[in-house]
Amino acid sequence: MRILIINYEFPPIGAGGGKASQKIAGCLVDMGHQVRVITSRPTQLYTLFGNLSLLLGVGFWIYLTYIKFAFNKDISDHGFTILGTLLLLTGFILRNTGLTWELTNPIRGLKSLEFVDGAEVHRIPVLRQRQDYCSTFEMGTFMLSAMWFGMFHVREFNPDVVHVFFGIPDGPIGWFLKRMYGVPYLISLRGADVPSEEVKRFAKHYKVLRPLVKALWKDADAVVAVSNGLREYATQTTPDLPIEVIPNAIELSVFMPPSHKNSDGPTRLLFVGRFNAFKNVETLVNAAGQLLQAGETNFELQLIGEGQRRANVERLVIERGLTRHVQLLGWVERDRLVDYYRRADVFVTATTWEGMPNTVLEGMACGLPVVATRASGLEELVRDGVNGYLVDLNDTNALANKLAALINNPYERQRMGKESRKIAEREFAWEYIAAQYVEIYQRITSAQAS
Repeated sequence: MRILIINYEFPPIGAGGGKASQKIAGCLVDMGHQVRVITSRPTQLYTLFGNLSLLLGVGFWIYLTYIKFAFNKDISDHGFTILGTLLLLTGFILRNTGLTWELTNPIRGLKSLEFVDGAEVHRIPVLRQRQDYCSTFEMGTFMLSAMWFGMFHVREFNPDVVHVFFGIPDGPIGWFLKRMYGVPYLISLRGADVPSEEVKRFAKHYKVLRPLVKALWKDADAVVAVSNGLREYATQTTPDLPIEVIPNAIELSVFMPPSHKNSDGPTRLLFVGRFNAFKNVETLVNAAGQLLQAGETNFELQLIGEGQRRANVERLVIERGLTRHVQLLGWVERDRLVDYYRRADVFVTATTWEGMPNTVLEGMACGLPVVATRASGLEELVRDGVNGYLVDLNDTNALANKLAALINNPYERQRMGKESRKIAEREFAWEYIAAQYVEIYQRITSAQAS
């Protein structure tokens, strides 16, 4: 079967949704399918506009010089001298800005075509600037770029099915390809692409886009959510639409417990994720502050990630006097991230909205107990009192109390951590998840053939 995967995020860009699409693509290849991926290749216009400005500026000066010597006429007082100088200056500034971006951006220099785990990955140019964040405008540039690319290249690949990750911004691409080539498509809902009051970043957008979202879901040949909680939110938009649930999974051979853990030093509490509104990192910091006020000092909270709310988190750490107990480690590459999981003692999150967080699964696979909020998707991962604790949303006191219960109880942490690993092994292997998607592919292609 030929399968086309569309995802605007794909490692090293993005977070859980990108990692999921990579693992599913690799498993599909291992199962004997031919897989092609369309994803983003961040670029920037600084260098292009800088080169144009320089060319125009040089052109004006050549023109002035030609008029001067060919016709013995000085026309510099017509403003051409100022205009040419401004264009040259603008060109140098833009070129230097572009060079700085190329030298400092962690997502620069990605190849337009490469093979990842056997899948053919096409990275198309988009105006994305950051690894961890994509603006609405940048999403729009991917949608347009993918439609343009698909118009000329999908016919050559001739896929049997299109697997679209994220209803927005990728859903319209599946709709477009279905209209162009009649290819059935599956939409995989991941979290923030489902209209909800919890997704505050897109609250205004969904007031306008909800009819479009509803139309895309109904047009798709199948819709899948990554958790029962996310499906419940999705049915608020389309109550009559059947939505199946296939959870995320985890690479158990990579994310695994250490053979021996050093118990010296403070208890390490680990969070991994974006610093945005619904990840609610500020509540973690407030809970750490309450621990400190209660006289609990034997802990260290490590925050891995980036995002638009990082400055708020940094300020709060200083205000709560937590500079010795909270570490902001920034964005950590995947190969180094595993080491942080293995050295940690507890995974913690105060998120208010999720599909099914890969980071929690990664922590569980590494044998960590989890203290988390009752957000969508988490109740299917964390069994309260078995492999961790669940607390109500934004309940800082309860979060601090559950953390305190584990900080000085290494035996309970060890017991819960073993349960986390068992759950990950039993229910969240990628091969099992990919096989469920193949069943849907076969069903919708058979329905189209009939």
